Amino acid sequence: MWNFLSLSKNCHAVSEVMGQVLIAGITFSALAIVGVVLFAQEGPEYTPQIEIQQRVDASSDILYLKHSGGESLSFSDLDLIVIIDGNKKVLTEEEIQGCTGKNSWSLGDVIEIDLYKTWGVHLDSDNCVDVFLVDRGSKQLIQKATMPIEGMCSPLMNPGKWYFFTTVEGDDSDKVNLRYLHDCDPAVNFSAVPDEKYNDTFLGIEGKEYYPKNNFVHELKGETFGLTFGFRENDFKWPGAHNATILMIYSLQDQPSEFSLEIAGESMPIFDPVNCASNKWHMYNQTVPINLNSISDLKFNIHVNVIGKKSIEIDYLAVCLN
Repeated sequence: MWNFLSLSKNCHAVSEVMGQVLIAGITFSALAIVGVVLFAQEGPEYTPQIEIQQRVDASSDILYLKHSGGESLSFSDLDLIVIIDGNKKVLTEEEIQGCTGKNSWSLGDVIEIDLYKTWGVHLDSDNCVDVFLVDRGSKQLIQKATMPIEGMCSPLMNPGKWYFFTTVEGDDSDKVNLRYLHDCDPAVNFSAVPDEKYNDTFLGIEGKEYYPKNNFVHELKGETFGLTFGFRENDFKWPGAHNATILMIYSLQDQPSEFSLEIAGESMPIFDPVNCASNKWHMYNQTVPINLNSISDLKFNIHVNVIGKKSIEIDYLAVCLN
């Protein structure tokens, strides 16, 4: 006769074995799936390894980035982000190439970014400049830098060098863009001096017309006009100079009824342009003795009054100490 009890015991034993086999199979399958998922994933994308030196010069509003070591990097693979006081600026590939004249960045190459020309940003001592270099492919940060503002430690105003004024006060001063007074027609001969008869040198002789750059224009309209240009106390250290020379390129459409010029409180020869008329440009170049103790006292004042609706235009203005 069949031993049903023994068979029942054997069936229980087989069930336990089969259960263990099934559990093991499921476990191995799960591990295999996890392994496939893990090993199927690609490793992290490669990020270029380079070293960058950076500085920013507030006196010229230029950011310098120098490739000082590591791999060459194509500008098409680079995102260059500049944040100035929380305002994000992104340089395009074409703009970066324009700063270097190259398509890639190699050891020793310097990217010079004129912040004013590119984004209209004029730096001062309160600005904070952050630079982020990002690899476009991996989206990984190559380098971040927060830079102190150079040019804010009152450098010496060297004698014999032309400097541009940093402040302006008076009529229409809010319309005077001081940066507009930094450039002029490249044909101007800055070494030329007025002859004995006139205080001014006429520009555009021998059939060569003078072309102004970003010039400041003030319509006089029969009213008194006055501007005072100067420097902040911390712009430069005072070199102890004895003479100041003003160089200005200007156009005045009529002889003024009232006119005065002063530098550091000292009177200067007034404009004496030849053939005052529309579109006639002159270079004023005059030197007077001064006696100052501070750069903030080096102020240049223009006071003009012309009868009628005429105008005065200024294309270039600089001062030199000796």
